[in-house]
Amino acid sequence: MTAPIMFNRRLSKSELNTWIHLVESQTDIGCLSREMASNFLNLQETLSFVSSMDDEIIGGTAIYRDRTRLGMILASVAVKKQFREISAYNIIKSSLPFFRTVAIRDIEALIPDDSSVDRLAFPGSLELDQWTKSVLERIGFEDTSKLFSYSIKIQGENPQRQLKNMWDSHSDVKKAKKLIWDSSKATGLTNSHLWTVFDFAVNQGTLRTVTIEDSMKLVTSIYYSGKVAIIGLIISDDGFTDDGRTPRMIAEMVRNSDAETLILPLIGDGQNNLIAAVSDELGGSLKRRSMTLMRKRL
Repeated sequence: MTAPIMFNRRLSKSELNTWIHLVESQTDIGCLSREMASNFLNLQETLSFVSSMDDEIIGGTAIYRDRTRLGMILASVAVKKQFREISAYNIIKSSLPFFRTVAIRDIEALIPDDSSVDRLAFPGSLELDQWTKSVLERIGFEDTSKLFSYSIKIQGENPQRQLKNMWDSHSDVKKAKKLIWDSSKATGLTNSHLWTVFDFAVNQGTLRTVTIEDSMKLVTSIYYSGKVAIIGLIISDDGFTDDGRTPRMIAEMVRNSDAETLILPLIGDGQNNLIAAVSDELGGSLKRRSMTLMRKRL
């Protein structure tokens, strides 16, 4: 008897409910919301793939092409449990480029260090389930750096110190990119995951910036899921951080909502003091967990 053959194909944008169902049923955390998942999957640079055996979809991947850093990320991997051991390697590898090109130099994946800890669902966090790490190592991914996710439980009433409104009425994307690029080494965020989050924030209209005398000082994004505020990225000019304006403005932005928890799912090693200052401003309790950024060079 012949073994079943696995077929791989790219999903069209009209078939994305198939992928969303796969994420909801075959990953540890599912989707933050079907609407947000659909919005991410509908981005121009997001590609979704599924693999089938005997007309049964057994798994798939979603990847994002980062046109700024010239990289690619594995944004999501979903494989039915009974097929993980025998098929996950081929399911993942079949969706990745084989050769380096002008537009793609490497591929990234983000893995939680502790699978037992609650994390934000897709696409709020672009971490993969921890079981994928051994498969990625076989494909040629290597550990590159540590990144962090923070949650701040806001406790009790906070003092209402109304700050002068410094937020830009319109965000200059080119200037925002320059600040992020210039700050990347200091923040510890020299990766395509950051640029993916940035692109998604621009697309969703959640990007917020502060510009003073034609110089951008702060780039961030914020959206809400129930009583949770989610800050996808936070990049600040050193002087704006050192004099306390960045943590005060971030804290006030969160206070102006009815959020009870703040989650910052993508923080670099150089940003720990900044997040501690935000927590102090909010008067909340701070928790941190680590993630491993893996990379495969083409």
